[in-house]
Amino acid sequence: MRKTLIIGALAFVLGGGAVFIYLKHSAHSNSYATMHEMHHGKSGGASQGMMQGHMHDEMTMPGLQGKDTTETEVADLRKIFQQHMEIERRVTNLPDGISTFTASENPEVRAAIVSHVSMMVTRLAEGKNPEVIIQSPTLDALFDVHEDIETEIEVTDTGVTVIQTSSNPEVVKLLQTHAAEVSDMSERGMAAVHERMSQ
Repeated sequence: MRKTLIIGALAFVLGGGAVFIYLKHSAHSNSYATMHEMHHGKSGGASQGMMQGHMHDEMTMPGLQGKDTTETEVADLRKIFQQHMEIERRVTNLPDGISTFTASENPEVRAAIVSHVSMMVTRLAEGKNPEVIIQSPTLDALFDVHEDIETEIEVTDTGVTVIQTSSNPEVVKLLQTHAAEVSDMSERGMAAVHERMSQ
C-alpha cells in the first residue's frame, strides 16, 4: 500500500535532510540554552570540548534535546542514530531541488524514519524550528525559507521517497547541502555529527 502526501510551501523532512531534531522539555531544559549557545559558537575552549563529550554520549544522547521536542521525536531520532547502519539512503540532485529515498529492512527502524518524516512535515508547515543542540546550521537556514519550498512525500512499505523543489537557487543549494549531510549521518551515525561540530 502506498500513501502520497503533497505538501506545498514546506521545507525539510528526513528525505531532504532533517535529522537533528529531538527531545522534550524536561529537567534538562534548564541547560538547553547554555548547550545550544555552545553548539552555535557562543562559547568555546576546554569547556566546549567537555560539553560536546557530554552531548554526544552514544546511549543517552542529551545533545538531541530541543526547545519543544517530544518523547516520541527523541525516541525516533535515537533509534535512527543508534541503528544507522540499517538505513538505506539514496539522493539525487535535481535542477530545482532533490529527490531522496530513505528506507530500512528493519521494521522498527523503518517506523522511526516514517514517524520522523511526518513530524518534520508538521514542524515545517508550522515553521516550528526545534533548535536542537546538535542541529546543523543548514537546517536553521531551511526553516527560515520554508515558504519557498514544495515537498512531495511518498510513504511505501519499504521506506519514504521525498522530492523537494524551489524556484530560489539559493534554497536549492541549501536543500542539496543538507541532503548530503543527512546521507553522511545515515552512513556514519553520530561520528558525522562529532566531525561537523569540531570544524
